[in-house]
Amino acid sequence: MGETGKKLAALFQKKNALFLIGITGILLIFLSDTLFAETKTDPGANIQRSAEEYSARMETRLEDALAQIEGVGDVKVFVTLEDGGESVFALDEKSDTETQSEQDGGSRRSSSWQTEHVLSGGSPVLESVLEPGVKGVSVVCEGGDDITVVSRVTEFVSVGLGLPTNRVCVTKMK
Repeated sequence: MGETGKKLAALFQKKNALFLIGITGILLIFLSDTLFAETKTDPGANIQRSAEEYSARMETRLEDALAQIEGVGDVKVFVTLEDGGESVFALDEKSDTETQSEQDGGSRRSSSWQTEHVLSGGSPVLESVLEPGVKGVSVVCEGGDDITVVSRVTEFVSVGLGLPTNRVCVTKMK
């Protein structure tokens, strides 16, 4: 075998190696969905958990703050939410206006409007998250039989959460 034969054999081996590398790359691309797939969770479960976490955080903060009011004593707070909050997704809005000439010399305009979610990696882009609305607050405290304490607690919760006073209930702890 001559010099050209050795060069052809080396070139053939390089082409085989490149071919195998290319096939491996293609296989990895096809398998990437299964090998590196993110676990997809139910968005409803996330919203529910988020609402429960929000409610628990709010109850703890209110309990800590109300315990500082004179006469309240030991306190337990229950917050009722109106909804689970809202996720706002980015939208892409497109409008198209078309003008057509009429035979009698006038013109006619028509418009169309189209909106669609902005996607990133196949899922919608989250723009913002709105916290759940508070429906009402119930407070059970040791000083719940004193009208002054009840008034202070009701006013505190009403102003702090922006609720009308008829959505705040204060009662005595046993």
